[in-house]
Amino acid sequence: MERPNRQPRPHLELVSEVAAGAAPLEPAASSAQPARSRTRLAQAKRQSLRTAHRAKRTSMSLLFIPFFAIYVVVDAVRELSDWIARKRQQDLQRRPQFRRPDTMPPLGERSMEDVVSVVESFPFRPVVGSAQATFFRDNGADAIGALLSPNPQVTTIPHMYPPPFQHRLFVGSEGERIAGMQAMHDHVGPAVIICHGLLMTKHFDVIIQMARRAFESWGFHVVTIDLRGWGQSAWTTEAPSSAGFHEGRDILEIARELHRDPRVTSVGAIGYSMGGSSVLGAAHQSSGSIDRPLDGGAVTVSAPTDIAMALEHISKKPHWRDPFFVLWNIFRAAIRGTVRQKNLDRSLSTWIDLVEATSIEHYGISMEEFCRQASAKEFAADIEMPVLALHSEDDFLVPVDHAELLADVTKDNPWVHVMVRSAGAHVAFAAADPSWFHSTVRCWLEYWATPGQARAQTSFKDFGDEQLADEIV
Repeated sequence: MERPNRQPRPHLELVSEVAAGAAPLEPAASSAQPARSRTRLAQAKRQSLRTAHRAKRTSMSLLFIPFFAIYVVVDAVRELSDWIARKRQQDLQRRPQFRRPDTMPPLGERSMEDVVSVVESFPFRPVVGSAQATFFRDNGADAIGALLSPNPQVTTIPHMYPPPFQHRLFVGSEGERIAGMQAMHDHVGPAVIICHGLLMTKHFDVIIQMARRAFESWGFHVVTIDLRGWGQSAWTTEAPSSAGFHEGRDILEIARELHRDPRVTSVGAIGYSMGGSSVLGAAHQSSGSIDRPLDGGAVTVSAPTDIAMALEHISKKPHWRDPFFVLWNIFRAAIRGTVRQKNLDRSLSTWIDLVEATSIEHYGISMEEFCRQASAKEFAADIEMPVLALHSEDDFLVPVDHAELLADVTKDNPWVHVMVRSAGAHVAFAAADPSWFHSTVRCWLEYWATPGQARAQTSFKDFGDEQLADEIV
């Protein structure tokens, strides 16, 4: 078979032409291909830039959708919060000003026997459960706050006050600055100062709920404070805790400041745990002062009356089956946090160690004097203002022995009444029987409060300011 003739390959011909001495390609033809390559490269670069810009715009558009959705949700939550605040404010404005119940006797006929018979008649029906369960049901929401208490920059976590409450900086005893929250009505009426306990701050839920109730439901002007060494007061003053002695004087100075407001008719106090020992100290110091700034009665809840005994109890490690065991470990963690925060000796591990390293050194007194001046057992017999001390038989932090000791030293003092109930753990009566607890505290404070008309007719007219008195009425 005859094979077809094949044409020689071009590159072979080119080689043969060059080999034969043919003329080379012209320079213009040789530079055209690089120019076209640069053009294509520039076009590809511009195309890649346009693609990148389109991708960026597309990604930004995709990111905007979830961002906008979150913004809409947050804005809706804010609107709802503002609506609730406006609604609450409208409800407060529609409520009449504070007035004592008609069943209570006139101010001049009040007596301890009368009010004690009333509060003792309230039925106490506690929820069935252990002391530990009762305590954490009422205070479990504040467990995070207890661990964070050594750090004042985060003491407002996780609870916040409603809008009527505003931050205040009060001047306490010896010019110390005390951080607080204050809510005032437009009308005249009584005020109440609420004090927290050990390892607590004014931003604990148990304090906020009592403050809201007293302000919104009972009609009181309300002040809550951070005691020395705790919460935001750890920023405003270098003075550490004195277990209630200097704190009582701070309460009196705040009460005096409240009395300078023409809307305030009288000032009462509520104290939880260590705040209760502070209120007892304030009641004693107010009884010995000429102006009697704490004139609206006082209620203490689970207050220690022997500071030395209380410090020894909370510094000793309990058995793991003891209801105090879990709280003791929280205390221990908080002590370590305080030691790191204040750059103290890392070997400090108990409350007694911490008191000796901070309070004893600052105030320049012995441990014995520190405990003596803050212990209500030393001065409660001389209190001359109405005080109601509430305590529980199953209190594992401040045992009922403190209440029994207070009852013993005040057995001849008609101004102090100790009420012990079978359940309530430590500062947890609101979990054991909220109806009984709130009714008891409200009745006591309302009984000893001064209504607006009485303040106008006595306080201002005594100073010759009848016009101001008439305006307030």
